[in-house]
Amino acid sequence: MRTINTDLRDTFGRKHDYLRLSITDSCNFRCLYCMPDEPFTCTSSSEQMSNEEIFEISKVFVERFNINKIRITGGEPLVRNGFSTIIEKLASLNINIALTTNGVLLHKYFDLFQKLGIKDLNISIDSLDRSKFKHITKRDQFQNVWNNITESIDRGFNVKLNVVVMRGFNDNEIAAFTALSYQYPIEVRFIEFMPFSENAWEKDKVISIAEMLRIISEYHDYYKVQDNIHDTSRKYKINDKSKGFFAFISTMSHSFCEGCNRIRLTSDGKMKNCLFGADEFDLLKMFREGKDIENSIQKGILKKHKEKGGQFSDLETVCSKELVNRSMIKIGG
Repeated sequence: MRTINTDLRDTFGRKHDYLRLSITDSCNFRCLYCMPDEPFTCTSSSEQMSNEEIFEISKVFVERFNINKIRITGGEPLVRNGFSTIIEKLASLNINIALTTNGVLLHKYFDLFQKLGIKDLNISIDSLDRSKFKHITKRDQFQNVWNNITESIDRGFNVKLNVVVMRGFNDNEIAAFTALSYQYPIEVRFIEFMPFSENAWEKDKVISIAEMLRIISEYHDYYKVQDNIHDTSRKYKINDKSKGFFAFISTMSHSFCEGCNRIRLTSDGKMKNCLFGADEFDLLKMFREGKDIENSIQKGILKKHKEKGGQFSDLETVCSKELVNRSMIKIGG
């Protein structure tokens, strides 16, 4: 007899209805905040979820636990072999499908996304300067990414630009990025630099939301926009003539753990109940052994900590050398 659908709630009463699904830990960029320096070894294809396993495990989350949104991440998801097949199968689940990408290959998939009704694109871009873009990504692809951003906007996609802000690298571009939210119907999201395994994180490189707002106030007036309970970003608008918004993902200085509704599944089939959590639950191993993964999913959610994986509480309590976690690319954006 089929079990009745149930919501996934942790011990703090938070309902989880949003799956962040990594389909690869391979990437055509080498951003230092996301992955260790080259050489970097990707997970072998035999250890990664197959196309069918991605669909079947995702289906359990949707049909058993009322997940209503899946965001596909990587690495860079568009480099995954069989990407079109994966996204077509996931779209058949009749839920909101979104994508996080570095944007360089987007032009190959615009038509497919529009055919499947996929509207939400988060595109990472950490500098508007070609030389700095090349420095951070180790690839000279700024113009290709920018062309795909503007085409995404022209085609009517819901575009969010993800900008990881690091002191001494791109903090002098905050005002220029903010100005894009006046010109284009997008959300420009400034992300505080976060610590992961071997990503050269330093506390002094983090620029808090308060400091970024001070910088912006020197160039633009702005006002606060109402946020939803599950929003990771805090939104602002320059003025009523602005076509878009600018926002902050202030994980380090002003967390949003209280309203978290997210679960993560890595490309090798491990469920993580928190981006910073050390706990992992091997759903792929159980699935391949023909075991019921539903119980492990529920147990995994019940082990979720109140904030930041139980490893730190705020910027001042972080000791990056003591954190137990993967590199960002191994988790999924």
